[in-house]
Amino acid sequence: MSAPVRPLDGDEFEAFRLGRLVAAENAPYFMHALFAVAPVAAPGLGTFAVDGTWRLYMDPDLLTGPNRWDSTTVGAVLLHEAGHLLRDHAGRAGNLPTPRNHLAWNLAGDAEINDDLLSAGVPLPEGVVTPSALGCQDGDLAETYYAHLVPPDGNAPDLPDDGSPGCGSGSGSPAAPGELPANVALDDDAGTPLTPAEGDLVRRRVAQAVQDVQHAKGRGSVPAGLTRWAADVLAPPTVAWDRLLRAAVRRAVADRAGRTDYTYARPSRRTVPGIIKPAMRAPSVIVSIVVDTSGSMGQTDLDAAMSEVTGVLRSSGVAREHLRLLSCDAATGTAQRVRSATSVRLTGGGGTDMRVGITAAEDATPAPHVVIVLTDGDTPWPEHPTRANLVCAVIRPTPPIGTPPWATTVHIDPAA
Repeated sequence: MSAPVRPLDGDEFEAFRLGRLVAAENAPYFMHALFAVAPVAAPGLGTFAVDGTWRLYMDPDLLTGPNRWDSTTVGAVLLHEAGHLLRDHAGRAGNLPTPRNHLAWNLAGDAEINDDLLSAGVPLPEGVVTPSALGCQDGDLAETYYAHLVPPDGNAPDLPDDGSPGCGSGSGSPAAPGELPANVALDDDAGTPLTPAEGDLVRRRVAQAVQDVQHAKGRGSVPAGLTRWAADVLAPPTVAWDRLLRAAVRRAVADRAGRTDYTYARPSRRTVPGIIKPAMRAPSVIVSIVVDTSGSMGQTDLDAAMSEVTGVLRSSGVAREHLRLLSCDAATGTAQRVRSATSVRLTGGGGTDMRVGITAAEDATPAPHVVIVLTDGDTPWPEHPTRANLVCAVIRPTPPIGTPPWATTVHIDPAA
């Protein structure tokens, strides 16, 4: 590189701005990403590149020099570089086997981006890397293309190398010449870096824009690879509900079991002449399970949740005689005692008031220390804290709302 990285001058920024307008016209759902990248001039780079903080390095000769690109080409390359950032190629590169073949990963990432841009009608320059050029099928992931290029033994065949510095550290390649440190900005705030959280926010906004276009125009209006990417970005994190439920039940039981108190029923072994001292005794924990048998959850989901709860209670030392099962039926509006977990069956209907079951559980003698409610969540909840520790296991596709803030709530997604 012949000169250090600097801010764009007026003519260079105008060329960048026109290219960005063309890019936004070709792929309007990329708008947030196109305006999030921070452009800087990188004299002598010979191409465009990005770093992990969303800075865009552009050779000014390609913007205003004698061999400058036209606005259509600038826009297409901008979309390509933004694609590396949106698809987090730098982060994904960290999951590859080591030692990593940087050239192969750059080619694989280019192919993952370019086939979607071509499918969207973006006029990319001739000779860009495509899956077919690598001997692969369109529509796959960069990891698949990389595995094709680099066999398990790591001895990659000769790969096409045009001698360019690659697309920068933001693509998972080595840093482009002159890349700025992560916490450095140029004069006039040029090249201000984005934090990882800000980058994730841009990805989510673009993913939502992709889905909005897909829903408005129908299937096929957005390349399949971008549709899949957007769904992955916006998908809620998969939570191991069984682990959460086990932890919640164990915590509730352990909390009550640890509440020791003094009792004269069994005198202390430490005697004092003429005085009977009480001994400290931990209570035998009594647990009530209240099951909503009229909700919309599937029988399989209910059986799985019941199995987790009863298994945890057995391993926690809760004796069978200290475990009660009650079912709430929408038809009767009452709580019925159930003999065993295997006898709990859904009866259909809906709108059960689980407060009835919770009240019935607490009114029993002796009163329970822990009440575990299995429901689809379509129910009112107690307004005041219960005497027993309350665990709300809500079986429904979306996270529950309205459960008591003082209770322990576990979301069980049937799809998970």
